[in-house]
This record gives sequence, C-alpha cells and structure tokens, in this order.
Amino acid sequence: MKFTVVTPSFGQLPYLRLNAASIADQRDAGADVEHIVQDGGSKDGTREWLLTRPDIRGIAEADSGMYDAINRGIRKGEGDVFSWLNCDEQYLPGTLNAVRDFFQQHPKADMVAGDTIVIGADGTYHCHRKAVVPTKGILRLGRTPVQSSSLFFRAKLVTGSDAVLFDPQWKAMGDWAWLKALNDRGAHMLRIPRFLSTFVDDGGNLGMSPQAIKETRSVYGALSPWHRATEHVVRGADYARKFMDGYYSQKPFDYAIYEPDPNAPSGVSTARRTYHVTRPTWRWKGRAH
Repeated sequence: MKFTVVTPSFGQLPYLRLNAASIADQRDAGADVEHIVQDGGSKDGTREWLLTRPDIRGIAEADSGMYDAINRGIRKGEGDVFSWLNCDEQYLPGTLNAVRDFFQQHPKADMVAGDTIVIGADGTYHCHRKAVVPTKGILRLGRTPVQSSSLFFRAKLVTGSDAVLFDPQWKAMGDWAWLKALNDRGAHMLRIPRFLSTFVDDGGNLGMSPQAIKETRSVYGALSPWHRATEHVVRGADYARKFMDGYYSQKPFDYAIYEPDPNAPSGVSTARRTYHVTRPTWRWKGRAH
C-alpha cells in the first residue's frame, strides 16, 4: 500500500523541515510513501531547500490558497491512500504503518481518522483531541470533529470521474465542506484509536483566524429554523457519544517529535525528542468541545 502525503507550503520553511523529517522516517520503518510539497511561491528559501531533497517531490507554482494547493498535489499523487499534512504538523512514529494495517484489516473503510496531540511552537504539550466519526447532524452545524493531520483516505475518493476534491472558494473551512460532501455520498469513516500526529497551536493557525469565524457563521446562518431549533439535541447526542467512547479520558502517555537544531546541517534534530504527558487534557484553550 502506497501513501501520498501532500503538504501545502507558503513561507514556513522552519516548520516544513520538521514536517518532512517526520514523513521521511516513516520510510525507515517500512512505509511506502511519496511526499509532495506544493509550494505557492515562498521567498524564504523553501524552493532552494526542496532542490536538496530528492526524497520529496517539490512543485513551485502559484495557487489560489491552501485548498487549491492540496488539490494540485492530490492530482499529482500516485498513492493508494492519500493524506495532507500542513507544514506545522508532524506524523508520530509508526503512523503510516499503523494506518496501512488498519486499512488492510478494514477493507470497507474509505477513510480513517486518528487522534491528534496539540503542541506549542516549542514542542510542549497543550492538549489532545480524539477523533470522532462525524454524524450528518454535526457536520450540518459546521463542526469538524476530526483533525486533518490524522486523516487518511483511499485514492478512489479523490481520483477518477467521481473524485471529490476541495472547493477553493473556502479559505478556512474547506476540509469541513469536503468531509460533508463525502459524508453526503456515503463515504465510510472509521476511527483508529491511537495518536497519529501533532499539530502546532501558535496562535496564527488558519482554523482559528477571523476568516474561519466568518465562514463558520455563514454556515450556521444558512441553517433552517428546524435545524437551529434541534441543535441542542444534536450536540447533546454527540457529547453522550463522546463520553461512551472515552473521548474525555486519557491515561498519561509519551510522544516524540522532531525539533529545530541550528547546529545540524539539516536544521533539524537527528532524532525525535520524547515528551511525557502526566496530566492529559482534552480542553483546548479558545476552542469548543
């Protein structure tokens, strides 16, 4: 099983180096993966850096935003399973092998979503989010209960005549619109109960931007009176489902990530640094459940 991982890039070379290291060592563990970096015209040395990385397929061309860049990368991919990993995200050790095994054990699954660790720019733990397979009701409300960094999907969803790609008109909620479109078509998602990736919350993320708030409000504003009146029922059922699935509980755990190293030729630590989390929490400051 071959993976295609697409990374949309624009002016984030320090993060991109870490991102690439976390994908490259998946190969060392036996995963078959192609890494496509779709760069939208960075001026920070990204293009020059990509020329030094024969293990990465780097493409520099103008795009109309992150979702257009992801689409462009997907169209170039040759994998059996696709994903996208933004510059400020990393895969955890063994992620691709775990996802490969899960897909093989669940041949009817079209998509697999895992759990995600939210960290600061310095690598320290902030919180975690366990994936929740979304219901139609939750998606209708504009909520996305899975983190894109821990989401994987079979090629048939994004290739061929029935492909569902991202709508570049969305600038912050394109992943929600894409998931809703796939859900409406009956795509089957399962959760893999393990941490698959890290996501950096540095306060400047697109999903927390004014544009994201604007788009979220537009989705909510388009709800029918009936759907607004029954919102509390949908949310209540979702909280109950999370509780039953262990969303709000987590034992102490370790995670290992790459960090910047100005003394290394690559600018990246030669090995991952391990962090121990003694008091895990699902509470993400500034975010809802």
